[in-house]
Parts: sequence; C-alpha cells; structure tokens
Amino acid sequence: MVNGTAVDGTAARAERTAAPGAAAVVLAAAAAGGWGFGAAADGAPWAEGLREALRGGGLVVFAGYGAAVLAGSLLRTATPKYRARSVGAVWAGAVLALLFGALVALLAWPVAGIAPVSGHDPASNRDPGFLYPLWLASTLLAPALATAGVRMGLPLAPQRASAPDAAAPDGSEPGAAAPALAPTPTPAPEPGTASSRPWLPAEGTVRRGVLRGMAWGAPVLVLLLVVSAL
Repeated sequence: MVNGTAVDGTAARAERTAAPGAAAVVLAAAAAGGWGFGAAADGAPWAEGLREALRGGGLVVFAGYGAAVLAGSLLRTATPKYRARSVGAVWAGAVLALLFGALVALLAWPVAGIAPVSGHDPASNRDPGFLYPLWLASTLLAPALATAGVRMGLPLAPQRASAPDAAAPDGSEPGAAAPALAPTPTPAPEPGTASSRPWLPAEGTVRRGVLRGMAWGAPVLVLLLVVSAL
C-alpha cells in the first residue's frame, strides 16, 4: 500500500533538489556575464543610455543576472534527474525570472538617480555607494539560483513534520506492523477546490525565489533610501 503522505513528501524533496554544483555554476555564469558585458559596454555608444539610467554597477548586475538565469535553466534542462517539472515548465520559470528582473530594472531607474555615488567619505571613511549594487544583487540572487533548482533561506510556509509514533487505535504498540489493507480509491476533487486548480508551470521554485528576493532586497532598499535622504 502506498502512503499518500509519503508520496507527497518524496515529490517535495525532489522539487527542492538541485544538481550538484548548481549554485557554483549559476554564480560563475553571473560573474562571467557581468564581466563580459561590462567589458563590451565600456565606452560603447549603445550603452551610454543604459549606463546613465542604471549606472555601470547596475548594468553589470543585470547582465550577470541574465546570464545566471540562462545558465541555471540550461543546467536544469540538461539534468532531468534533478528536474521535478517538464522542460517547458523550467523555461516558463526562466521567463518569470527575467520578467522579475525587468521590473527590478524599472525600479532601479529612479533609485539610481538618488542613490549615493561610489567614493569614500573622508569624514566617516565609508563608501555608501555600495548599497545600490548590493540591493540589486540581494534582490536578484534568490530567483537566479531558483532557476537551477537551488533554494535558499527560510521556507515561505512551514513544512509538515512527520507525526511521532503513537499508539494505534486498536491498542497495539507504536511501530508495530499494521495489517495490510486494500488501497482506498481517492475521490475526484470537487470543481473549484484547491486540488482542481489549473496547473501553473511557473509556480514552483522560481516563484518562491522571486518572493525571497523581494524579502531579502527590501531591507537593503530601505537602508539605501535612508542613507540617500541624509
């Protein structure tokens, strides 16, 4: 007899599993993409408008993020053993991650205009300019890693813990073998219930990564705005 709870737990573990070294691949792709784009855009006329709107540091972060999303999605596609969803769902998650990056870029446009510029303050010996790229990196790190199946941080919902052994209703000892029972057919879900909702290909780890990125980046953004107002 197959326990439905055990099956759900196995599926959840499979969804959380990433290929070995996935985080290193994503971070390496981000570094290579950011460095390569920064070198190509250095002094290029086509990048002047982007650099003026997002600053050079912002361009590097967003270029690295795009490279990381593509690398993570390719890795997830090439390793079906660690892929809990179909190839189409993996790339739907990549589209979701890139759309989130575009929204962050729209927000970064006005923030870049008020954020402190890089340069040490001789009075305090601090460099407040690092807060702007730090905000972008902390916001985009989680969704980039999520495209490769990597999850970081606290879960958004508590995980269901397995119940401790308890005495069976018939008075038998805990852990004793239960008599074999015929499997009970699962009734079809009622229309409109949560179990019958349409399958959303991008509702897995990438969606959670986007939410985590928003949660991680929010405190840095608040600090950045406070420092900008001083």
